[in-house]
Amino acid sequence: MQASDIVSLHNVHHAFLPNKPILQELDLKIQKGDSLTILGPGGSGKSTLLKVILGIIKPQSGTVQVLGKTINNLKDHEKSELFKKMGMAFQQGALFDFMTVKENILFAMENMTQFSKFEQEDKVKQFLSQVLLAHAADKIPSELSGGMRRRVGFIRALITNPELALLDEPTAGLDPVTTTIVIDMIHNIGRSIGTTMVSVTSNIDVAFRFADNVAILKDGRIVGKGTKEELLSLNDPWITNFLTIRKHNFDIS
Repeated sequence: MQASDIVSLHNVHHAFLPNKPILQELDLKIQKGDSLTILGPGGSGKSTLLKVILGIIKPQSGTVQVLGKTINNLKDHEKSELFKKMGMAFQQGALFDFMTVKENILFAMENMTQFSKFEQEDKVKQFLSQVLLAHAADKIPSELSGGMRRRVGFIRALITNPELALLDEPTAGLDPVTTTIVIDMIHNIGRSIGTTMVSVTSNIDVAFRFADNVAILKDGRIVGKGTKEELLSLNDPWITNFLTIRKHNFDIS
């Protein structure tokens, strides 16, 4: 693992059923400061890959290094410390339905940062304002639209100033205009705190809107990585077909 690599996966293999691997011979490097999209059709292993990077799933073979640590070898308390340097935004926000928006965000800060109470309150106001949700601080998730819940989930993932943020299908179910607004907000916050961001999606348009650098996942393997032009220049028939013909969205894996 090079010093500039924030994530390094080598020959990762994982299967939930015998002879049906969800990840196989997977190699992936993500450098500090990168914004990367992992793009693939439903069932290609995108969400599983995120969970491997997070340390939620331990692959059956291969090496997973994140933030300079080999996750495979970490004890539970060491994983907990590493997790504090990471942020995760789940598909539906995964907010606590019995907490207000403000309480949901503060919960993450109280458990994952050393910010003072004053700093926590100040950052919550700043971040909610950045995503146009200052008015929603005292609302509970059921009072919010899907797009609003998604934005709160992003804040909770990014407000702890993580070194690495992982976003699972960040715009699934959102209309095109809201999608553009949400992606711009994510990038603005990410740039302001210097976070390396990794998103997974099955939507081709979203993938290249989120990041110029895209890794394509097919049948549990990374089959190409680069800009759209670089990927098309590989002259791989499947990649070309995937990027230029299949314009519709795929089911979320």
